[in-house]
Amino acid sequence: MDLLHSTWFWLVIIGAPLGTIITTLAHLSQKQPPIELPPGVAPGTYARREQAEQDEDAASH
Repeated sequence: MDLLHSTWFWLVIIGAPLGTIITTLAHLSQKQPPIELPPGVAPGTYARREQAEQDEDAASH
């Protein structure tokens, strides 16, 4: 039987990307543990400091 007319061929062609997408989404949906930061580093301070610097620059102009 011709491969392009085979039903199993098309099921694999359609199913492989769907399986990959479902597996990727399943992995992304799992909650990850928090990242261990080096001693002396507080989480989230960089974004706040950067925003404060931008606010200061905007206020001075």
